[in-house]
Amino acid sequence: MSISTDVAYGPLGHNGGGFWSFRPKNKINQIVISFGGRGNNNPIGITFSATKNDGSKDTLTIGGGGTETNVTHNDTINIDGEDEYLTEISGTFGAFASSDNVLRSIKFTTNAREFGTYGPNVGTPFNFQAQNGNKIVGFFGRSGYYIDAIGTYNAPDY
Repeated sequence: MSISTDVAYGPLGHNGGGFWSFRPKNKINQIVISFGGRGNNNPIGITFSATKNDGSKDTLTIGGGGTETNVTHNDTINIDGEDEYLTEISGTFGAFASSDNVLRSIKFTTNAREFGTYGPNVGTPFNFQAQNGNKIVGFFGRSGYYIDAIGTYNAPDY
């Protein structure tokens, strides 16, 4: 019996905020993106969720805070069934308020669909794509009020 090892890509972004990691045992099956406010220009917040075998959820919320934030949109991505899984994330990092480089936009891609782009598509682009038949099975990075950096955990299965 072989044990798969996650491959980590990133994180990309800025070194502000504190370290966070979300690598659930089960598949990430829901992502909620919070964005909007001042001319649809505020940095975004993200909540990742995975349903455990007993029906409860592993959940982590990052970003989406700060005194300038006035969230006006919450979009929910549901990743359906066992046959759909995350394959790619992309987006941009850029300046906001007094922060040097925070997540400004993000798009999630599964093997079946694309979701986004959420947030203003401004700043420096980034892209993480699962390679060699792997799936994106988790995320990590740095955040405080805003998402300062993001990376992916990739593995052949959960």
